[in-house]
Amino acid sequence: MTALFLGYSWFWMVFVLGFAVALPIVAILSESLFGRESESEWREDESKSEQVDEQQDALDTLRERYARGEIDETEFERRVDLLLENETVADVKARRGREQKRETERERERN
Repeated sequence: MTALFLGYSWFWMVFVLGFAVALPIVAILSESLFGRESESEWREDESKSEQVDEQQDALDTLRERYARGEIDETEFERRVDLLLENETVADVKARRGREQKRETERERERN
């Protein structure tokens, strides 16, 4: 600031260059040095946490059905294993659909 008072009229450019050039460079370097996650990595983490929540909800539902006596122990264990083998609940539903289709085909072959 004293440089302005001493007659250096170009000194205001230091502030402009500091904010326009130096600040973005520092921001870019700090992101690369400190490993800030990119937006795609954020989305991946978010989708994984949603999958975990969805899987946990499905396990809770299975536990409740087992506790109420709607399914027996072998069915409970089979479904838990099926859920844990797959990534999402949608995968489990798709696999279950394929298994049911195979069973109906086997029944048709027997008849």
